[in-house]
Amino acid sequence: MTAESTMTTSVTMESATTASGAIKKGGKLLGIESGRGIAAMLVVFYHAARHMQQDIGYLPLHGIANFGHAGVDFFFVLSGFIIYYVHGFDFSHPERLGHYIERRFTRIYPFFWCVLAVTLVLAALSTHQPFPGIARVVKTFFLFPQIEDPIVGVAWTLELEVVFYLIFACAILSARWGIALFSVWLGFILACGVTGYVSTHSALLNELGRSFDIEFFFGIAAAVIIRRKIKLPRGLLPIGAILFLLAGTVENLGHLDGFGTLARYAYGLPAFMILLGLAERERAGRLKLHPLLVTLGSASYAIYLTHLISIGVIYKLLSVTKLLGVLPVTLTYLALCIGSIAAAVLISRYVEYPLMGRVRRILA
Repeated sequence: MTAESTMTTSVTMESATTASGAIKKGGKLLGIESGRGIAAMLVVFYHAARHMQQDIGYLPLHGIANFGHAGVDFFFVLSGFIIYYVHGFDFSHPERLGHYIERRFTRIYPFFWCVLAVTLVLAALSTHQPFPGIARVVKTFFLFPQIEDPIVGVAWTLELEVVFYLIFACAILSARWGIALFSVWLGFILACGVTGYVSTHSALLNELGRSFDIEFFFGIAAAVIIRRKIKLPRGLLPIGAILFLLAGTVENLGHLDGFGTLARYAYGLPAFMILLGLAERERAGRLKLHPLLVTLGSASYAIYLTHLISIGVIYKLLSVTKLLGVLPVTLTYLALCIGSIAAAVLISRYVEYPLMGRVRRILA
């Protein structure tokens, strides 16, 4: 679950927030940044519950976090929004391609390689699964599309991100060709959704036809609306949030396949509304945020990439110390969630951002 990718870049406006809340140059869309943090926590809640289910046989808290994977849907919509909002003016400006590639590379790859290295070390120490082959390691290292699961479990979302970035890069070289490619891609996504086509031989076609890809276009549409300063209804944010939670409730009740094509619209369109509502409220100076939400948003990429490792380590520690049999199920679940999120915030502050800054200075 990227964004930008999921989650994966600071959202900057063309203008910074003044005392009255208007936006002026250099500011961040902190509302969207905070939303990214909430989406990352949803994914953590989901995986922590699934991890416990393998051991205790049922989902904690009556399965309330069963729809938490939908945080990935928010990440994809957010990614489309961010990339177009930040780089939309670069269309048909090939001289900007180098800057675009540098920003995307440094935001995703250096920290991902750290997480991949840790995952490989843990795999080497494990007695329960074979060490992955060199071909699989190379594909995961570069985030190449692949039929099999990547070594880092959540990296499949980053593979989709990279495909999106490359198509967007074509628009920077030539807006005409880029828009043509996006149009063909959109048509292919819709055709795959209608026919149920899934390529079993081409990893690239499989990535290009995934139903999740439609959410990039939702995000781009949201960025176009915000850039054109179209006046939006004030109730967009709460309505979007209610619809998102309603879809989650329907899934939890067993009436929606959370991984089917319909779910991409059931979650993606409300996420589109939430983004528009957050951006509009912040632009109008009507959005107040707790600093913790901003912190979680800033650390969302680290939360997303490291939480599976942290959940496994914390669960193992609880088992070794014999606390699993003592702590109530709910407290164990909370320990997994809070512990993995807290660890990611520290990792983000002391590893992710310093590493990204250092790589950018080297490339500069």
